[in-house]
Amino acid sequence: MEEETVLGILMYLYHHHMEQDSEVNLTDMELVDELKSVGFHAHSIGRAFRWLNYLAEFVSREVIPSENSFRVYNNTECEQLDVDCRNFIISLECQGILTAYTREIVIHQAMELAHSGGVDLNLLKWVTLMVLFNLPNAQEALTKMESFVLFDTVETVH
Repeated sequence: MEEETVLGILMYLYHHHMEQDSEVNLTDMELVDELKSVGFHAHSIGRAFRWLNYLAEFVSREVIPSENSFRVYNNTECEQLDVDCRNFIISLECQGILTAYTREIVIHQAMELAHSGGVDLNLLKWVTLMVLFNLPNAQEALTKMESFVLFDTVETVH
């Protein structure tokens, strides 16, 4: 499935470049060649790079919702983000990992990768990790999120 391949590329980039604080240059042909050499296809690489570029553009817009905002999901979002995903997002907000601003970026970027079966919790966790990684001044939230993704220790809201 294409979305899983894009997620695989994002995971690979995180583990092999971003986690070591290496700069990821999305125009670097050596990086493309590296991804191809480990088995990713050019189409999927392009899609993952577009996703990362779009994330950077979205972050730079700085349209910040009020911290007291309340999120209402539209029908499409409810179809793609099941109750577990929506509860996960609420849980991250309650724990201070996501703000109203970062919540909107996570939802938007997850919807970009949604497929016919919707967004699963694993995909949402990795999207959240990638969003936080790409935000300035989000180191504390990123550290907490890394433990949730890598060690599956998220506290849920009931």
